[in-house]
Amino acid sequence: IRPRFGHTMLRIFALVSIALVAPCTGFNAVAGRSRVASRSSVAVRMAETAEADSAFGASHTSFYTSEEKKDKYETLDEILEVAMSNLELRTLIKEQMEACVKITEALRTALVTVEGSANTFGDVQLTVDVIADKLMFEACEASDLVEFAASEEEPELKPIKETGKYTICWDPLDGSSIVDNNWAVGTMIGIWGKETGLLGATGRDQVTSLVALYGPRTTVLVALDDGTYEFTLGEGNQWIASRTKIQISKDAKIFAPANMRSAQDLPGYKSLLDHWMENRYTLRYSGGLVPDVYQQFTKQQGIFSNPTSENAPAKLRLAFEAAPFALLVEKAGGKTSDGVTGGSVLDVKITGIDQRTPLCIGSANEVDRFNEMVLGKK
Repeated sequence: IRPRFGHTMLRIFALVSIALVAPCTGFNAVAGRSRVASRSSVAVRMAETAEADSAFGASHTSFYTSEEKKDKYETLDEILEVAMSNLELRTLIKEQMEACVKITEALRTALVTVEGSANTFGDVQLTVDVIADKLMFEACEASDLVEFAASEEEPELKPIKETGKYTICWDPLDGSSIVDNNWAVGTMIGIWGKETGLLGATGRDQVTSLVALYGPRTTVLVALDDGTYEFTLGEGNQWIASRTKIQISKDAKIFAPANMRSAQDLPGYKSLLDHWMENRYTLRYSGGLVPDVYQQFTKQQGIFSNPTSENAPAKLRLAFEAAPFALLVEKAGGKTSDGVTGGSVLDVKITGIDQRTPLCIGSANEVDRFNEMVLGKK
């Protein structure tokens, strides 16, 4: 009786959802009816999915997009005109995003093979790593604005143009261990001004940062004056604004736990993992930093954790990975932890190009929970 009662309530929920979206007033009645039909269909499908899950005793833990199709999307130029006051940075952002277009094209055609060399960190280099890195350097060398450039593949500040005003630091293709699976990978880019440079500066000194995600679509997050924006590569390799002024909620039910080996050394991290599982959080973890953190912007919630321990030290690079993502997350209302003091990773001074750091990043209340349970900070 109870299961049937539950199923009946789910169907009632679907019908109520349809009724709520049914009234259509304003602009175009036909378009309105089309949108109503679409929303009604989504409501029914979600109710039916939940009903099917409940039949197997499963909880409905998927998080589907709530984004609705717009009649018109603003272009990259239109957004930059109002959301980036610095004209030089507008140009530099577009140059870096053009490099992401070329990396997209390379990933579509290049085979994933070992290059026969290793980078300075000892990581085996793949052909796609080398191609992506070459495209990033070419973009910087073609720019009149770049003074120095540094890559995770070649972690040293290379002079580009004496008249340049910016230092660019990037990880050309994060996710080398999963790219052969054809999983999503990405590029992370941090940009510092001439006033601070890179060494001796902090992540908070970045003038902007970008993170590109290469999956079924190519999307790029960009830190602008008034928040974090997402752009999607559309037809004709044109960028459109798919999300604007993204906000990450304080609470989350999605977790991406990295470096779980450290839980053997850190009782607090083991307890935190237990908390997430016992409270039925949804696990969304691929082993690629870009997709694992990027989901926080699309789902508008989430937590990524990567602590450090004696037997499982932190591997994330502060300048190449942690700082660019941290700027985007904090501009979207999220929070970060340096995994040591509990303070923002954006306040950690960059003293070396290859500097490593622990990291917790995402929804504020979950970062606070990490600081309290893992670091003993309140």
